[in-house]
Amino acid sequence: MKINFLDLKELNSMPSGNNGGNDILTEYLIGRMFDIHMESSQTVWDRKMFDEELKREGSGFLICYSDSGDADGGDNRLALKKFTEKDIDPALKIGLQSLIAGFFIYYNVLDEMHILDITVSKEIQSKGVGSLMLSTVIKKNSEAAGIKYFFLEVRTSNITAINLYKKFGFKIFMLRKNYYEDNGEDALCMVKES
Repeated sequence: MKINFLDLKELNSMPSGNNGGNDILTEYLIGRMFDIHMESSQTVWDRKMFDEELKREGSGFLICYSDSGDADGGDNRLALKKFTEKDIDPALKIGLQSLIAGFFIYYNVLDEMHILDITVSKEIQSKGVGSLMLSTVIKKNSEAAGIKYFFLEVRTSNITAINLYKKFGFKIFMLRKNYYEDNGEDALCMVKES
């Protein structure tokens, strides 16, 4: 089973012809991202925040997808696999039947990237998708965009995410008390230098 990545901002910059095909696909992808976010993430974003972030200058939306399964994510074969770089197929095209495995939202300011959200579909968490997305974004932005610092906040209770970030060289530099509005949980602020 193959996967690929797409930056939604790049899709939006392509001409869609007279049929509005990119608009329909973008609406579908944002909808699926929001559904996955609501099922899998502890961070509370509303749908409007996704739309606004997509319009923001310097933001990026990396989507990980497969051509397997139906559009509702009903294919459990993805849950049986551990994904590695060998599974990335740049020729795999995205469409309305693509299975969205996860997404990564960020924005760049000067030589800094601020990672806003990394979410993997609940059915395939701990299968390497988060690592592949993080690796892809860091590599692409370190080289092409000249990013020197990668910043993020993570809930102190999210040990899985903290361990993932540490694996990629992120270091804790600060604790934000009562950072998350939904439950008052603290956040660890982490940074990685390229």
